[in-house]
Amino acid sequence: MEKKFFVPGFNGAGQDRSIGIRAVNENYQEMIEFVKRSFKNISLLLVAFSTDGGTGSGMSPLLIDLLVDQLPGVNVGAIAIVPERNVLAGNRINTAECIEEISKIEAISSVFLVDNDQMRKINPQSSKQQIYLSSNHQVMEAISNLMEVTQTSSLYGNFDETDLLNILNTRGVTLISSATITDAKTTSDVSSKIHQSWANSIFCPVESTGVIRAGLIYEGPEKMSKLINVPSIFERVGDPLQLFEGTYISEVDPTITTILAGLPFPTRRLLSLEEFLEKDKDRLQNLANKEHTQKYESRVSWASSLKTKRPEKQAGSVSSKLSKYQR
Repeated sequence: MEKKFFVPGFNGAGQDRSIGIRAVNENYQEMIEFVKRSFKNISLLLVAFSTDGGTGSGMSPLLIDLLVDQLPGVNVGAIAIVPERNVLAGNRINTAECIEEISKIEAISSVFLVDNDQMRKINPQSSKQQIYLSSNHQVMEAISNLMEVTQTSSLYGNFDETDLLNILNTRGVTLISSATITDAKTTSDVSSKIHQSWANSIFCPVESTGVIRAGLIYEGPEKMSKLINVPSIFERVGDPLQLFEGTYISEVDPTITTILAGLPFPTRRLLSLEEFLEKDKDRLQNLANKEHTQKYESRVSWASSLKTKRPEKQAGSVSSKLSKYQR
């Protein structure tokens, strides 16, 4: 079955969030039925969308809020794309409004904030299309890798599907990152590399403490696992309420994957988008007002009388014309 639903009567939203919202208002029953038909026997549904346009940004908060109530037994979360810092005013407004609405959905599960600015830092010469493709690929790869781990058994402690769902069902912002610790010599080195992976991931960087649930998965030789010190790793973000661990001993390069869930929304990152609007507030408001008030007054309105119409031609009798020229 083709798992695509095209909203009838709508062909994009032209960066106007109100059109996206109207599309859901007029078609929410069909949308919900489509989701129910397309995704059966699932425990978690993640709605992916960009926050700076009109379609996804407008539709998704309302749709998620509806799905939360209409899909009993299914936890509904979000994968929201945050634009680069250099986008223009309209995109910034959409992002601010969209994320505010998402943050207020009471029963929402994990919200992944994929940060295109992070991708730009890593690949400054990339085109927008390359940034988008890379972001999409890395997000899906991160989640897919976690799903694969849950299907792997270990004598040293499994990270199973229930553990993953417990983490992803947490309300708040969620981040996944991996750190290779091949050249680490001390527990401090390991913790530092993990912290660096948080800062360099494709998601909005961690700004403050407040992790509610977390996962810690180690893959590699046993000798390197001895350098893992949990209190040191979580020192920067605070000890989580629950920690789910998995240890998989093998001869691959030692890697630690961490999942942080329940983080606060990244205020500094979002303010970096909003500050541009605040600084340019007067100019932007003037532009908006100008659209409805601007006009041009001609200085030659007096010249209208110069364009006099020729009198209408009146047909005369033939005899009067003939007599007019008789001598």
